[in-house]
Amino acid sequence: MDVMKPTLIYIGGRCYRKMPFEQKIEHHSDRVPKQHASLSERVDWEDDEACDVSESVERTEQGYRLSVEIPSSLFKFILGRRAETKKKIEKETNTQIMVPRQGEEGDIVITGPNRSGVVGARSRIEVIAESSRQKIPFTHFLCFPLYNSDLERKMDEFKVKVLKDCFECRGIDANIFQLPTKIHLTVGMLTLLSVKEVKNATDILTQCYQDLVNKWLHNKPVVVELKGVECMNDDPSEVNVLYAKVLVKDNSDRLQLLANALVDTFVSAGLMKREYDCVKLHATVMNSKLRDDAYGAETSTKSGRGDAAPRFKKRISFDARKVIRSFEDFSFGEYHLDTIHLSTRGVFDSQGHYDCATSVPLP
Repeated sequence: MDVMKPTLIYIGGRCYRKMPFEQKIEHHSDRVPKQHASLSERVDWEDDEACDVSESVERTEQGYRLSVEIPSSLFKFILGRRAETKKKIEKETNTQIMVPRQGEEGDIVITGPNRSGVVGARSRIEVIAESSRQKIPFTHFLCFPLYNSDLERKMDEFKVKVLKDCFECRGIDANIFQLPTKIHLTVGMLTLLSVKEVKNATDILTQCYQDLVNKWLHNKPVVVELKGVECMNDDPSEVNVLYAKVLVKDNSDRLQLLANALVDTFVSAGLMKREYDCVKLHATVMNSKLRDDAYGAETSTKSGRGDAAPRFKKRISFDARKVIRSFEDFSFGEYHLDTIHLSTRGVFDSQGHYDCATSVPLP
């Protein structure tokens, strides 16, 4: 890396410079992913003011004070085991860091005699929080819901036929079929750890969708047919996810372009990570994660992500070759996509549908 042109890291509208250092950092906490301490150490904190002139640092009689808004589910990463991560930051920046107690909400408060130390501590905390966020399971997802009684009947029909015709295929049993009330086309996954973050996501969807719908759908309805099944991987004999293929009835790419544009919008807002260049529109119908003896996040939690540490087991794949051949022309029906939902993982309404944080209509 050219030290004169370091990599820039943008967090919360602020810019930090990532600098190379040869020394290795001793990690004291087994609760914090190893990259957290090293990442915070490799960022140049000494000239934060040059990167951000809009610091909201409060002058006090004892020195300086600064509040950092961090979701409470990330406090444990800031503290580390026996609060060693917090103590390390305090020692190296000559500050005191006050973190709300477990179960409490509120800002992290940093105080110290020097402005640069307070700002530097804030920078390290934000880098740890941002990298820790990536270790927490997704809490929400953006989707086109397919909640329709006709589709529920077709899903039941598909399940009965597969269990009858493909019962001898390895790994296929009744537990791996998606519940008919949960079928949807996923656009993208999000990690929203506070009420404020959920509101931010709902505001973005509400503000952007009309322009995107006008531009990509031309204010015309989208009707899709779910027909045939395909697997996510290249080996149909070792499958974890089998999905129904999505065919747009007018053979246009309007739906694909809308999905891509939605992801672009949320990625630009910092609320979504881009996984692929193009959204893979699909409706999952069989998933090995749903087995009784495996952990399935979508069927177990009531409050979303990170509330408990799940016990992961190795997923047992299934042989889908016969299913793919036998059901290549099976139609799950035609459906009008009439809404976009921001849905909450692991939380369901009285009809068994994913809880909807917000929704916007489609033509």
